[in-house]
Amino acid sequence: MIDDDNNGGPSGRLAERLQTGGRRFIVVSNREPYVHRRSREGTRWMRPAGGVTAALDPLLQTMDGTWVAWGSGDADRLAVDSRDRVRVPPDRPAYTLRRIWLTADEVERYYHGYSNRFLWPLCHVTLDRVVFRQNYWEGYRSVNERFAEAILEELDEKPGVVWVQDYQLALCPAFLKRRRPDLTVALFWHIPWPAHDVFRICPQRKELLEGLLACNQIGFHLDRYRENFLECVKRELGEGSEISKERIRYRGHETTVSAIPVGIDLGMFEQRARSPETVKRMANIKNRLGIGPETIVGLGVDRLDYTKGLLKRLWALEEFLRRYPEYHGRFLFIQIAAPTRAESEPYRGYRDILQASVREINQRFGRPGWRPIEYIEGQLSHASVVAYYRLAHFCLVSSVYDGMNLVSKEFVASKIDEPGVLLLSEMAGSLEDLDGALPINPYDVEGTAEAIRTAIEMPVEQQRIRITRMRESVRKHDIREWMGNNLTAMTAASG
Repeated sequence: MIDDDNNGGPSGRLAERLQTGGRRFIVVSNREPYVHRRSREGTRWMRPAGGVTAALDPLLQTMDGTWVAWGSGDADRLAVDSRDRVRVPPDRPAYTLRRIWLTADEVERYYHGYSNRFLWPLCHVTLDRVVFRQNYWEGYRSVNERFAEAILEELDEKPGVVWVQDYQLALCPAFLKRRRPDLTVALFWHIPWPAHDVFRICPQRKELLEGLLACNQIGFHLDRYRENFLECVKRELGEGSEISKERIRYRGHETTVSAIPVGIDLGMFEQRARSPETVKRMANIKNRLGIGPETIVGLGVDRLDYTKGLLKRLWALEEFLRRYPEYHGRFLFIQIAAPTRAESEPYRGYRDILQASVREINQRFGRPGWRPIEYIEGQLSHASVVAYYRLAHFCLVSSVYDGMNLVSKEFVASKIDEPGVLLLSEMAGSLEDLDGALPINPYDVEGTAEAIRTAIEMPVEQQRIRITRMRESVRKHDIREWMGNNLTAMTAASG
């Protein structure tokens, strides 16, 4: 939750300022904050996992704002009124969720196609996976325009501040500004922004940049992503733009470009880690997996996505087991993989390869009563994940490229009593925030295997020093700071 006592803290005061003059506040995202699904008992609702979604939800509650998102739940239509609106949270309504309906064809072209087969791998510099089709772009453009139309309907000619979230909606700001130039529009780009040599692969690079430059303010996690964006604007739109360190003026319109790294709610993770429920879950996990006092537990928690470097992680674990047989029988690596975009063929193929690799490693090194890797696939509750964080002696984050990576921060936040080591990819944005992590290069399989051994053999006192240093950083640069800095930037941009 945002600790502002419903308007008493920094976020609340900024929210009040944004709303002065009767301005409406609207958050826009592909993912919705609440989903309605069918069950045997009827319709039930749930909150999808996601740190940023969880952070924006209480902000909207303090402002009685509106959230516009794709209605993806199979019972979502049953919950809305005649104008596709539903008040949320369902158990204590505080703001309006406006749902947009997409056909199967639109989902394929806009979401699976342009967003996730093209923009996602392009921005994560996994260029062998980039797939472009003209109909993907047409679907992306059409759905972005649909989002803009829904936002304008919600504003109903009233002044407003619109905060767009992420790469799926890059064109939405331009569609809004063409109709309503008086609006304050901001966008936060939650994934990396690539260097120009990569970005120029995009056939619609000019249209995407112009869509984003319709914003009054754009936020990125890291300064290097911000600099990459400025360089792309300079290379592609240079003749019509004036570029300074944090501002771009293009065709008479000024856009502020900020670097604002996202954090997590450390207090929430501390509270959950100390709860009796978590302690009970820890005991159940130990019993189920046969974890004894001498067992060394490693952990990976990831979406089932190729950018997380899961296959390279398995290769490193295999190399570690080959090099250090003395750990056989008392080493257990738990990999939690949350399904993502399961309908997409590239992800189904990747999942099959991962599962086969786990089986091969367990068959090669395992023996009766022991297997080195426990693979858990599915959506686990936050309480369950925190129990695994507390149990783990080390957490391995091996992303080949990551805008931030909140798992690394969640692991640190959950280590309230126990020592532990965070092995963190040099390609993850969170490495800049977590001085105390053990850096790894996910492409260096042998180096990662050695880092695993270093983590296991690191003296406990050194582990505690590192964890304490990282916890202080997570505490200082938390989700409240991220929210406040974004609202401050929006407020300044709104004039």
